[in-house]
Amino acid sequence: STCHASLELAAQAASEGASYVAFGRFFNSVTKPGAPAANAGLLEQARAQVKLPIAVIGGITLDNAAPLVAHGADLLAVIHGLFGADSAQEVTRRARAFNALFAS
Repeated sequence: STCHASLELAAQAASEGASYVAFGRFFNSVTKPGAPAANAGLLEQARAQVKLPIAVIGGITLDNAAPLVAHGADLLAVIHGLFGADSAQEVTRRARAFNALFAS
């Protein structure tokens, strides 16, 4: 369930049986340019209050994803930051690099 930048929506989604919650946008987004802004502090609050996997969305790239993972993101919703690459090899490299953020 997409919660934008609202802990209240996340709590409601959890109580209604959601399997995960998603917050965003965290950065300027090609796909969701008008979405409300969220920040890493919101992730920490959500981690403390919501016992579901947390997805982040909105302008996620290899350059900005690591702090979101460090603050509690379990899932990265990435479109342009992955598929905006200019070759299949680069898409593969980026996908592996995103996965590696969760290995540490």
